[in-house]
Amino acid sequence: MPTLRLPGLQSGIDTGALVEQLMLLERRTLNRWEDRKSLWEERQEALSTLESKLSNLRSSVRALSDSDALRAYAVSSSDTDYLTAEATNDAFEGNHTVVINQLATSERWVHTAGKEYAEDYVGVGTFIYSYNHKETSITTTATTTLQDMVGLINNDANNPGVTAGLLYFNDAYHLVLSGNDAGSDYTISVNASSTKVLKSDSPFTQGSDNATLSTKITELDQFTVNNGLQGDEQIQITGTDHDGVAIDSVPPLPVNSNTKLEHLIGEINDAFDGTAKAVLENGKIVLTDDTYGTSQLSILLTYDPGSGNTDLTLPDEAEDWDVTDGGTPGVLSGFAASDFILSQAAQDSKIKVDGYPLGPGVAEVQKLSGPKAEGGTFTLTYDGETTVAMDRRASTDTIQAALEALSNVEVGDIRVSGGKLDNAGEDTEFTFRHDAGDVSMISIDASLLNPTTGWTFSEDPKGDNTNCFIRRSSNTVDDVIYGVTLHLHDTTDAGGEELTLTRDIQSVKDKLDSLVIAYNSAVNFIKEKTGYNEVNQTAGVLMGDYVVSTIRYKFREPLIEQTAGFIQDIDAFLTPLHLGFDLDKDGVLSLDANKFDEAIAEDYMGVLAVIGADKTGSSTSDTIEFYGAHSDYTTAGEYSVQVTVSGGAITSAQIRLSDESTYRDATYSGNIVTGNSTFDSNGDPVYAENSLQLAVDLSTDDEYTATVRVKQGFTGKIEDQIDRMLKVTTGSLVIGREHVEDQIEELEEKIELEEYRLTQRETRLIRKFAHLEKVLALLQNQMAAAGILNMNM
Repeated sequence: MPTLRLPGLQSGIDTGALVEQLMLLERRTLNRWEDRKSLWEERQEALSTLESKLSNLRSSVRALSDSDALRAYAVSSSDTDYLTAEATNDAFEGNHTVVINQLATSERWVHTAGKEYAEDYVGVGTFIYSYNHKETSITTTATTTLQDMVGLINNDANNPGVTAGLLYFNDAYHLVLSGNDAGSDYTISVNASSTKVLKSDSPFTQGSDNATLSTKITELDQFTVNNGLQGDEQIQITGTDHDGVAIDSVPPLPVNSNTKLEHLIGEINDAFDGTAKAVLENGKIVLTDDTYGTSQLSILLTYDPGSGNTDLTLPDEAEDWDVTDGGTPGVLSGFAASDFILSQAAQDSKIKVDGYPLGPGVAEVQKLSGPKAEGGTFTLTYDGETTVAMDRRASTDTIQAALEALSNVEVGDIRVSGGKLDNAGEDTEFTFRHDAGDVSMISIDASLLNPTTGWTFSEDPKGDNTNCFIRRSSNTVDDVIYGVTLHLHDTTDAGGEELTLTRDIQSVKDKLDSLVIAYNSAVNFIKEKTGYNEVNQTAGVLMGDYVVSTIRYKFREPLIEQTAGFIQDIDAFLTPLHLGFDLDKDGVLSLDANKFDEAIAEDYMGVLAVIGADKTGSSTSDTIEFYGAHSDYTTAGEYSVQVTVSGGAITSAQIRLSDESTYRDATYSGNIVTGNSTFDSNGDPVYAENSLQLAVDLSTDDEYTATVRVKQGFTGKIEDQIDRMLKVTTGSLVIGREHVEDQIEELEEKIELEEYRLTQRETRLIRKFAHLEKVLALLQNQMAAAGILNMNM
């Protein structure tokens, strides 16, 4: 009988291989989904890269989308050791001559007696001092040392801007008080008692934020427009000075659309004429008496709406002011005002610009003040040279001769007049040559005089003729040449130094070059990902994506079409192509530098407007004038406007784009017309004229029409397009990316389920084959036994 044989049983069956082969067939669906996921992930990566490139392009066009900001100027100085400067986009090209007659300096006071040791006690008391019309005080105890006093001043939370230090000379430590700021306003005074301060109860605000000096009064939350300004609105300032005398009558401050809080503060200071100082702190008016002690200082501000119906809330009653009374004594023995000497006076910088103000240089006058000299001698020091000792009764001629004997003083350089040192209450004056410029302060050594303290030198204000120099409280001057900040480093001769401002065209070209690079990077990437590669015979991963495919054409439009709001025969340039831009057949952007240079030489502002006009406007009517437009919401273009004025007020107003047939009603308040500012559910404007504002002359009743142009440079339009593509939740690219992410997420869920099914399937197959092997092994054993049985038979 033949032997029963099952092939492979002797060597074993490779059930693992069988399972693997079967699972390969089972994985076909999973492989298909994983391939689809990989494709979607490639699209996801491509869209992410595209968003990054568009963001870079947006940054490039954003740097160009404001023509005002594109105006840049390079500034050069004939000698930077004396003068440097920088200019903003508000400046104008040209040359300026700047004469620096005097640098601004900060004030410094030195305690004359001093202490033998820094650890010596100063005693019990209150030390009151003021700086820039702001007063503070420190309290000392029996254990307060001179060194501690320095710390108390410097660490005082109410320190108005004074730094204390110690100076060691003549075997003693002297307290030094130094002002942190330069300028004649920043003076230090040691007061015998406190000073009266008035502070308005409520701050001026704008949009709930504290107003600043630059805030326009008509834009304050406290101002109500109602039917608009009529031109006769004003603020009246009244009050009394320290002695209760009514302040000088000053004309009321006119209030118009350009009046700022700094104008109001300036008028208050003019009204008090140096007897008090007004500032704006955290939106509140603060008025500080110029004299310490008990005071009758007062102020009221009254608003007069004139013939209009506006309203302005002002501190117009005594109850509207928080009052800190003066007169509280401050006593610290040995630290009164007479115990200090002025070692450096606070003074303003003094300059002429382009020969203005007219007039010759003004002689600087310094004055020596002090008590009556009862005996002894003194010396004077000027610019490092010291005179011979002079008797306290020395005449002004004797003092002048002593100064002229110095090696650094010529006859006629300094004229001495006024009183002698032994004349009580009469200052000695030192007048320098008018062309001497900024000179060093003279100092006195009164250590051998009786008394030895109380002698101070200061610059006499009457020696400064404001008609001959522009004065500022700093060596950084930013309000003389429009748009230019001057940095004064040293005094010049009468010829001054030259500043040259030239248009910084290269900075514009650099920004345009960056735009070209970013534009081509984005466009070439889109072309690669949406096109067909003939070499590799593969389609781009974004081929067929409608949104991505149209981006190139959306960006192409602003570069070749007429720029919004620009009109032929009115504007010199109408499209970027006129400036030297060009697009080749593949959509690659380039800029012809020579053509651009020719265009900008022809019309500088016209070129900047085509590049970056930011919803600027104009009108064909003198009655209906362009007032403003929103850079994000107003659509650039040409508008037709019709307004009816009756009874001195607007009764109807309508606006439409010039190529539309139907007008839309506009809103109006006072003399301002505003375009329909409705938004859709996505927060986008419904109508083109959203936030467009026009100012109407209400002086004559009639029906008026106007054509209003709103300009936007081509870079602004590209920026708007990118903003719409990348806008959160509604941007076309954002929606496309979210769709891709949804597809990936859906496939990941399917893959996860399929992997679970395959795992279960593989487990079942392994079990089946294990069982099969067990059965086959049993059969094999039975057959072996059967074979043995046959042999025995």
